[in-house]
Amino acid sequence: MAHQSESKRPQGWGRPFRKGQSGNPKGRPKGSRNKTTLIAQALLEGEAECLIRKVVERALQGDKACLRICIDRLIPIKKDSPIKFSLPQVCTAADIPKFFASVTARFEEGEITPSEARALTELAGAYRKLIEMAELEPRVTELEEIMKQQK
Repeated sequence: MAHQSESKRPQGWGRPFRKGQSGNPKGRPKGSRNKTTLIAQALLEGEAECLIRKVVERALQGDKACLRICIDRLIPIKKDSPIKFSLPQVCTAADIPKFFASVTARFEEGEITPSEARALTELAGAYRKLIEMAELEPRVTELEEIMKQQK
């Protein structure tokens, strides 16, 4: 019997609409909230101050989870800041080793962090590739011209 009822469903189980055709063509209205979110907001309305006070009290009593919540809200996540020191100018691929030596020295002296050193070496690697491409382009063009002349 179940087999016959399945054959009556032309679109397949769980797909009541044709592909590309929705039962709600306009879709969900912008800005509309999930019903669960609305219920949670209604329950918490007017209780925020009390809840925050309770979290702070528990944090002061040593509750590590509450302490983390408080600290996460009080101390913003550190974002990158400019690195303030001069680097050797890189004009050719031959200048890259001087750049790396300078970054390594700054790292060893504690002037830059490991992540800053990594970012600078990645930058230097990308710059090296650009320099190599810029140096190779005229050579390839020249070789192509020579090949055309030989034909």
